[in-house]
Amino acid sequence: MAKNGDSKTVGLRSGEPSPTEQGVLKLLMLHLREVSTLLSGRASDPHDELRRRLVVAAGESSLLAGWSASALGDSASARGFYDTAIKAAGEVRDPAITACALTYRSYIPSAKGANGRARVFLTEALDNLSDQTSPATTAWVAARHAEESALLGDKPQALKSWRRAEEAFSIADPDEDRPWTWFLNRDRFDAFRVATCLKVGKFDEAQQVAADLLARLSAAEGKLAAVIRESIASAHMARGSVTEAAQVAQSGLAIVRETEFTTWLPKFEDLARGLLRWQRQPQVRAYLEDFAMTKRQFAQSPR
Repeated sequence: MAKNGDSKTVGLRSGEPSPTEQGVLKLLMLHLREVSTLLSGRASDPHDELRRRLVVAAGESSLLAGWSASALGDSASARGFYDTAIKAAGEVRDPAITACALTYRSYIPSAKGANGRARVFLTEALDNLSDQTSPATTAWVAARHAEESALLGDKPQALKSWRRAEEAFSIADPDEDRPWTWFLNRDRFDAFRVATCLKVGKFDEAQQVAADLLARLSAAEGKLAAVIRESIASAHMARGSVTEAAQVAQSGLAIVRETEFTTWLPKFEDLARGLLRWQRQPQVRAYLEDFAMTKRQFAQSPR
């Protein structure tokens, strides 16, 4: 068993080529059944170290299963997996698993614009953590809390949460923390910084961080580049810079097509709706036509 998670869960979270989300979910379901079978033969005993490790494996695998189900658009199944993870965390007293489950779950209402509901989950997640339990988890959750607070227009809380995120990230080693923290490298953390700065009005800082980030991103980080460009385009929209918004949005949409990042397509659709009133402007019209073509392309693609 791996140091910070069972070997199958760690393998599925690694940077190696992976099967589709549907394939990942099937593998995880099989793995969870195997773990459940092993657990069913062992009585609950707080001194049973093997049982504890199996419960942790079940919890971590349930987290990833929930994330995969959510990526496939099955929010109901995702919530069920997250509830299973929280139950496992309660048995082994592992608050980091609970925090991760709540943070993953926060993305579901956030995607629907229910930022207040998302922040409720994130606040509960932070309440389950001390900065020493899992610094990388704290950095991620606090960054998400800052992002949602900024979206709610709560600038003081956004800045307070961001300070906590920076403090935790300064002592974190995501590679040596928990399996779900491996993604949180400097690039991902700066992406949270860009999103938060844009929403609290620090546009110049956000632009500079975004420019530096985009310049160093590899081709493998295309989805992150799309997220950043959508955030910047939305900020341009809010400032009334329509041409700039359309230009940045179009470059982000090209990445969405290239990476088949359908999860973020609704964000670009929101931009298209917001730009409709300026559709006679050439750059805006080009984006709207590009978006319509992209939406048709994904609608016709077998999934």
